[in-house]
Amino acid sequence: MTIKTKITNHVLLCALLLSPVINAAQKTILPTTPEHWRSITERDINAAYSITALNHPGMVDVNNPAFPALLKKAKVEALALSVEASGPQVHVAAIARFNTVLQDGHAGAFSSVERPARRWPSFSAVWRGDALKVYYSEAKNISKGDVVSQCDGQSTDTLMRERIFKFHGEVAQPGHWWQQGWRLLIDEGNPFLTLLKECKFVKANGETFTQVLNWSVMPKSVSKHLENAYNGDELPIDLTWPDKHIAWIAMPSFSVNDKQTAAYNKVFEKIQQQRSKLLTAKAVVLDLRHNQGGSSYWSLQIAKRLWGEKVVNHNAAGLSQNTQVWWRASKDNTDYVQSLIEVVKDQPETHAAITAVASGMTQALKNNKPFYIEEKDSQPALDQNTSLTSDFKTKVFVIVPPQCASACLDAIDVFKLFPNTQLFGAPSSADSMYMEVRLADLPSGLGKVIVPNKVYVNRAREKGDYYKPDIAYSGIDWTTGLLLEEIKSNE
Repeated sequence: MTIKTKITNHVLLCALLLSPVINAAQKTILPTTPEHWRSITERDINAAYSITALNHPGMVDVNNPAFPALLKKAKVEALALSVEASGPQVHVAAIARFNTVLQDGHAGAFSSVERPARRWPSFSAVWRGDALKVYYSEAKNISKGDVVSQCDGQSTDTLMRERIFKFHGEVAQPGHWWQQGWRLLIDEGNPFLTLLKECKFVKANGETFTQVLNWSVMPKSVSKHLENAYNGDELPIDLTWPDKHIAWIAMPSFSVNDKQTAAYNKVFEKIQQQRSKLLTAKAVVLDLRHNQGGSSYWSLQIAKRLWGEKVVNHNAAGLSQNTQVWWRASKDNTDYVQSLIEVVKDQPETHAAITAVASGMTQALKNNKPFYIEEKDSQPALDQNTSLTSDFKTKVFVIVPPQCASACLDAIDVFKLFPNTQLFGAPSSADSMYMEVRLADLPSGLGKVIVPNKVYVNRAREKGDYYKPDIAYSGIDWTTGLLLEEIKSNE
């Protein structure tokens, strides 16, 4: 039994984690003096440390003995920033530093303090491949596609490491460069970063020029020009045929609402109805753009309907054959899982799974054991000598966005079991071994602590592992039409 494949949007709090500025902060009375801000910031950092230390599986994980020291380092570095300055944006930056020292998207904390209006130098850039490129510009001399090679005498690579990755993302993950590159030429009010003064650009023909940066508040009108800067256009969940011989299955989310659940069920029907056409198609595109994870159930069902249920079950069995799931049985974690029983009462299978885990955690807590080890469903031993092949041999292109992690990575794990699958696009993100997060309040009410509840042991995909594209696409635009043309050229 693995709850991860059964719970959709009740345990994984994707929406909250994607939007650090939450409404609760608006109800909190904000400090009015520098001294009060410093006190609040230090108290929140210490609380983030304490809550994490009490509940994070890493504190008692024999496979990660370095975690307690890393957590302490996160606290020390965050507190050091709070000593240097004070104010609302120091709260934001110091807690961001706490977060990035941990280098784990499933742990840390975030501040919900309102950010100031963003400022820009009249152009916006994105990271593609190994370079920062202009995506949109209102500056006369700067054009879309120009490469920003350096600013203030330092390469953009160095600036990303010294400015952005101190407060955002994971520097060792290529996908995080794609995700975070836009921040280098945006002023978000971080008091520990001085504004860049000038940058050097390289045009497509090799011509170079230097431009002084003039910073101003980014007009609201710019947002419409940046809608597709992240992953391109977002398609609804569906199976369509944008070309006579190419099928396109869009999967922008695995954390679904009722409408999206119905859409996936419709896709399942379409695959069954159109399977003979899919078998003779030139290509099938599995589009993961905009996917932020959720439940791996949806991608597994897609795979079963394409390659066949028996084949997928057999081939995928090896992914989890040796994997164990250990739930950190702290009091707060146990109370949280207990609370989910009522939440999923109308979902019989999920309710049974949650109830079993809650019971196991309660017993472990009572017996003063750090973990409840999840019981696995009884399965026949995997016969490594048996080879099952699928009749689905059509070329499959999986469009991988740079933020692909969690259940999005689970999808790739399964799709890549088959030799007719190629990954197209960007390097993916990666997971740690710590998963299934909950959020805990900071004392000030101005943010949350991110607490993972479980750890994977002997997972096939190791901590920090990410997927490299078989066909790298470093183009600025990721809109559907352009990607379709690129895929056609690689059929």
